[in-house]
Amino acid sequence: AMVVNYLQAKFQSAVSGVACIYLNHKETATQTLVNLLASIWRQLAVAKPLDPSVHALYKHHKERDTCPSVQEIANILQILIAQRSRVYLVVDVLDEYPEQQRWALLKQLSMLLGPTTRLMITSRPHVEFHNIFPNLSAVGIQATDEDILSYIEKQIELAPRLSTHIQRQPNLDDEIKSCIMSKVHGMFLLAKLHIESLSTKNTVKAVRQALRSLPQDLDQTYDEAITRQSPKILSQGSDDKQLALQSLTWVAYTKRPLSVAELWEALAIEPDATSLDTDNLLDISIVLAVCAGLIIVDEEMSVVRLIHYTTQHYFDKIQSIKFLDAHQIIAAHCLAFLSFKEVVPIASCRSSQPFEYQDQAHPFLEYCIYTFEHAAEAP
Repeated sequence: AMVVNYLQAKFQSAVSGVACIYLNHKETATQTLVNLLASIWRQLAVAKPLDPSVHALYKHHKERDTCPSVQEIANILQILIAQRSRVYLVVDVLDEYPEQQRWALLKQLSMLLGPTTRLMITSRPHVEFHNIFPNLSAVGIQATDEDILSYIEKQIELAPRLSTHIQRQPNLDDEIKSCIMSKVHGMFLLAKLHIESLSTKNTVKAVRQALRSLPQDLDQTYDEAITRQSPKILSQGSDDKQLALQSLTWVAYTKRPLSVAELWEALAIEPDATSLDTDNLLDISIVLAVCAGLIIVDEEMSVVRLIHYTTQHYFDKIQSIKFLDAHQIIAAHCLAFLSFKEVVPIASCRSSQPFEYQDQAHPFLEYCIYTFEHAAEAP
């Protein structure tokens, strides 16, 4: 986001353009190749008169009730880019895009490159795309030891129990820092999880015992963290426990990320009711509290999500064990919502045209329609 904001502030104008696509593994149903290219087209077309070829393409497909093909949009994009003095394209988290579709996306992007086009791709290091872009410069981004150490020191200061233990045993401070630094391999998440684990210990002895048994890698650390967090959830009162499990189901297993408003309404659904009871709506801060830090509100993307992509991978892995009925529960709640007396008139107003709906009164309706449209398209 910082890169895109910088480019837009510095270069966005009538003669140059900036376009970005944020890839998300939970939005692959909508982030098709044709939609991604169309998104770039739309971003670059801002404040620019439409080329006659665009009008001709629109008329052609409107008369036939069809949509442009990948090649047609690619051709329009090449015309649009040629009219700009400079174009900057940013592709964020390429590794979130399905591997079987990734090559086609990269191939189309490579065809957009030219003397006036600059492309930036962010990805985890395991993704290979240098065969398509042999001259692309690669920059590895990893936290320095100084960054990690500074973060650990700050987190220790914010952990009351650890601070108290260190006041009693000052040399414990260096023990904690040294041990964690040897385990994290430049990853802030590992440092965070280790500090959270240590911050629950009630004695200096318990802290030292935990230091001797800190997990060696991310998978082990994450398993330990989930094991540690689960009792917090399961030991809560029945209402909080149920809310936590419901919230984790919605956040981890929906077909796309939910906005705060969508989750807010989804959690208020009572499958046996005939309407949505507004007295059943709750504050998102309560959801965050009962989920023991496993979910957050992503202000930048305006969605609720799990704390880290590894959290999502973990929940995907354990679904068949601990959340076996997640998709059935979500589907049942969507059906119940669509049957509510205040929703039926709106949902039934669909025409043969693509459905577009945004209503502040019932934000969850958009997700329901999205879910069943894509379910109908599935083989």
